[in-house]
Amino acid sequence: MKTVCDYCKTEYTLERAPNMPVKCAVCGHVWTPRVPILQKTMIKFIAAICAFIAACIFSFVAIMNFSGANKQQALVTKIDEKNIHTVLDDKGEKRIFVSGDITNTTNDIYGLPNIIIVSYDAAGNVLSRQTFMPPATLLEAKTTVTFNHMLSVDPANVKRLSVELKESK
Repeated sequence: MKTVCDYCKTEYTLERAPNMPVKCAVCGHVWTPRVPILQKTMIKFIAAICAFIAACIFSFVAIMNFSGANKQQALVTKIDEKNIHTVLDDKGEKRIFVSGDITNTTNDIYGLPNIIIVSYDAAGNVLSRQTFMPPATLLEAKTTVTFNHMLSVDPANVKRLSVELKESK
């Protein structure tokens, strides 16, 4: 901290603010140094708050732009028979393992929604709807990401599967 003698204007540099009066080595004047206002610290704090608010606004705008109402047109999901397998889980029970692709058909980076796999019986009734997170949160323009998921439904009753993207609200 810097302080100045009130009488002769001699400048001193102190390691910390003293808790008692000090005496000038040049003129002998005694005074109590004023603790400086933490202006630089306050400015840094305000700048940090402003940066945080700007980052929040940028994130909100980015999410709104990249997860718009035309999500189903921008993202294409694909599974076919070669991506569906019956496997044994850790408990030795048969399960359906599904893998597929999600492609971003736009020229922009895109936020991926959750993936829903719907299983149907022979009559077309829904057996289960299982939602899971995509393998990536953002998908670059014109790129594809592969997802994998093991269904918990009994494979004996499943006759058809579909993949949907969860609509953001």
